[in-house]
Amino acid sequence: MLSVVSATQLLGTGEMLLSGVAAAFIGSLAGLGGGFIVAPILRLVFHLSPDRAAGTSLVLVLANVASASVAFYRQGRVDVRLGVTMGLLAIPGSIIGAYLVRFAPSSLFDLLYAALLILMAFNLLRQSGRHADGAIARLPWSKERVFHDRLTGLDYRYAHSPPIAAAAGVATGFLSSFFGIGGGVLVVPVLLRLFWMPAHIVSATSHTIILFSAPFGVLTHALQGSVVWEDALPLALGGLVGGQLGAGASRHLADGLLVRIVAIALIAAALSLAAEHV
Repeated sequence: MLSVVSATQLLGTGEMLLSGVAAAFIGSLAGLGGGFIVAPILRLVFHLSPDRAAGTSLVLVLANVASASVAFYRQGRVDVRLGVTMGLLAIPGSIIGAYLVRFAPSSLFDLLYAALLILMAFNLLRQSGRHADGAIARLPWSKERVFHDRLTGLDYRYAHSPPIAAAAGVATGFLSSFFGIGGGVLVVPVLLRLFWMPAHIVSATSHTIILFSAPFGVLTHALQGSVVWEDALPLALGGLVGGQLGAGASRHLADGLLVRIVAIALIAAALSLAAEHV
């Protein structure tokens, strides 16, 4: 059996830590967890297998969302009831995703990953900066939710559909562990485009959802030997710092700008993955 040469051996601990800071900072701006930057790098630059790239990246995601969730909660921008409900539903999907990625061929994993990122990026761009109270009627079995933003003192009204929230929760957990990206690439567009939640509330709430599912994904990956701990630990330390920085910076960015920044990062990651197999 060939030994795995870790990214830290090739790049250095300090550089890996800084990579974790940068990835977590960008991910925390819109609730994506930072894994969508790290996982492609681990695949393309350091040639980790899909399961090892996903498992190692998910450790960063866990540290990132744990750090950022504390900051977002203190800001009073987390829809706690929605976040906890969807987070609990994400746990079974997280375990299944971590198990199944072991059987994914590398080319299929990369192309699916690229397609997912492109789809999510365009969904984000189409919704950029939009919000309307009239969106409540668009969803089946929907209810109106009123959220009070303690930081600004404003009340926001948006839709909430329990069946859609349940399906999105399970799918988020699966994608989180299968791709090692935290699942925010699914739950963020769902909350933005279907529930019509403001982007800064989406960012904060999505971290809570991922915080519930990521530990179970990490545990499943670890039990299967799919985590390269020499890489995961410095990335996670960087994620703790970057999560705090990103959560703080999100308070000062307009919703439309926030969404466009993340969409551009998603497209760049997708094109890099797809180019590897063209």
